Amino acid sequence: MVKNIECEICGTRINKIFITKVEGVILRLCEECSKYGMIINIINKGEKRKIDVKNSLDEEEYELVEDYQKLIEEARKKMNISIEELAKRIGEKESLIRKVERGEIRPSDNLIEKLEKILKVKLKEKINYKFDKKEERKEKLRIADVVEIKE
Repeated sequence: MVKNIECEICGTRINKIFITKVEGVILRLCEECSKYGMIINIINKGEKRKIDVKNSLDEEEYELVEDYQKLIEEARKKMNISIEELAKRIGEKESLIRKVERGEIRPSDNLIEKLEKILKVKLKEKINYKFDKKEERKEKLRIADVVEIKE
């Protein structure tokens, strides 16, 4: 049973909960604030439902390593294969591989996976978010407390 749920943006008590994705984050919102994102589900007070929605903070996130172009070129040369051969093996254009090795283009996630598999290198590293735990607040801080919402 839904009890005492507050909108995670404005803080008003809500009977009808709009599970909404806003800028990649899943929030429980009132109908008014749900317009700022994509509604995933709606729950009426008194309903029992389990929602299988992952918050983006629960998932591990990765970013491309800083010196990816150097790692790619060194791994390719170590395997003694040309840019042309590498391009054929992964099904991409030679010009794309050249631009990636020069750092002119950031490779797509799909290309990163192909390169990691063929060259046996790690081109992504896990992002470690560090949050400073400041003094505990007795009141809940809401998005509307720190952000000005434009209409």
